[in-house]
Amino acid sequence: MKTPHASFDSDNPTGYISKKCPECMEYMSLKVDVCPSCKLPVGKINKNGMASRKTDWKAYSTAIAAWIFFFLYIWWAFIREP
Repeated sequence: MKTPHASFDSDNPTGYISKKCPECMEYMSLKVDVCPSCKLPVGKINKNGMASRKTDWKAYSTAIAAWIFFFLYIWWAFIREP
């Protein structure tokens, strides 16, 4: 929510006084790292006033490891020369 009457803050050059959760659309303070409504971890505010989603690196790493294991198993079970 942009307001022309808010004082300029060097930590918040966008001028917004709150950010909006990308999952449940709930407004929250700019300093909050987790949405109080849906408990989704949120990041910094973007130019439209929405909080950005934090990247879930643990899930990406697990998925990549599972694909590597799957391809190694396919190679071991069907492709390699005995």
